[in-house]
Amino acid sequence: MIKYFLQIFIIVLSFNYSNSQNNSLLRADEPSPIGILEKKVDSFSSINNKLNLKIDSLNLRLSYLDKQIKQKGNRLYDTIFSKNLNDKRFIKIQLPRSFDKKSKKKYPLMLVLDGDYMFDMVASSVDYLSFWKEIPENIVVGINQEDTRFKDSSIFDNLEHTPITSTANFYDFIINELIPYISKNFRISEFKVIVGQERTANFANFFLLKQNPIIRGVISISPRMSMNMKSYLTQQLSKTDSKIVYTLSTSIKDFESIYKNVSDLNNSLDSIDNKNLKFQSLIFEKENHYILPSVSVPSSIRATYSLYSDIDKTEYDSIISRLKISPIDYVKNKYVLIKDFYDEDKKISINDFFAIEDYIEDNAYFNLYDELSKLAKQEHPGTVLASYYSGRYFEETGDPKRAMNIYRSAYNMSEIPGLTKEYLLELAERIKEDFNY
Repeated sequence: MIKYFLQIFIIVLSFNYSNSQNNSLLRADEPSPIGILEKKVDSFSSINNKLNLKIDSLNLRLSYLDKQIKQKGNRLYDTIFSKNLNDKRFIKIQLPRSFDKKSKKKYPLMLVLDGDYMFDMVASSVDYLSFWKEIPENIVVGINQEDTRFKDSSIFDNLEHTPITSTANFYDFIINELIPYISKNFRISEFKVIVGQERTANFANFFLLKQNPIIRGVISISPRMSMNMKSYLTQQLSKTDSKIVYTLSTSIKDFESIYKNVSDLNNSLDSIDNKNLKFQSLIFEKENHYILPSVSVPSSIRATYSLYSDIDKTEYDSIISRLKISPIDYVKNKYVLIKDFYDEDKKISINDFFAIEDYIEDNAYFNLYDELSKLAKQEHPGTVLASYYSGRYFEETGDPKRAMNIYRSAYNMSEIPGLTKEYLLELAERIKEDFNY
């Protein structure tokens, strides 16, 4: 605009100049006023172009800032267009606390149906439980269905009672658009869970009816089951070769029809003998249909990841204390299952090492300390743990002097929670005093 204004000014000046009274002729080497102004126009034009570039750059930064405003802490809010739905769909995303764009770590994906009211409950429960290492960190994605719940999840054909039209489209949206979109923009592992309540809980079951399901975990809260669903699930889960985790819940005070159907499904699935299926049913007593999700969500998430959590008193008393096999083999197998079901490469926890130690001490199986020491060196290299168990092995099998030296050698190693270098030195000093070394 500056350029155009100056050009008009030049034309006016030129007209006045040509019609002015005859002034003395300019010297040949003296530039004309018009020439000077033309040069200034070019200069202003250059400045204007630079200004436009800066404005464009500023607009890009403002656009980027606008996108960043949609992220609050580790939560993001996004809208994606779906060709299957021929519409936009609003989604909420919660990233793990440890999420780092530069890292290659992958996380399980937890999809939340009825995200308009279920997302916050699920996301908060995942964040809390993962903070205390009860479950792995998950990427949680909630799908808004506030105005589309019925057509998304409850349109079935009258013969097979399987999804058609809008419900089939919503299924395809999740499998062919949403999961690839999340996978492209974040890092998700092979384990994916879907959470639903009532109608969407029933709809979630259809993801397990494929030969090799992309979604292998279902948290089904108070499902309003469609026709044939019990037989569909029972048949498929009885023969599945995929590692499936299914958590079902209802309440005695749930709607009567739902409670009855869920109880029947529970009996059917509980009778399945398939090592690839991990099924658990939660029956609450006091919660009605609408209150149930508030207590079922955290319990169901923890039940879904029950293999993942460290050995607690219940597991120790009911399983480990009664083992007919080596407790070390039991723990090794537990972590293999964690990988198989959850696609998580979890290091054997310090707590689980201490649980095996308790078993050894309770049963006086001190020879197992040698194997436990080798496992500790593999899982927690450079720490005092392997030296501690190696020292215990030699101390209990008749070589206290060697045990004393091993305890002392741990001085340059790293400590772990519950086991310090000072404690190992105390053990060495006790041996020295007892045997006058």
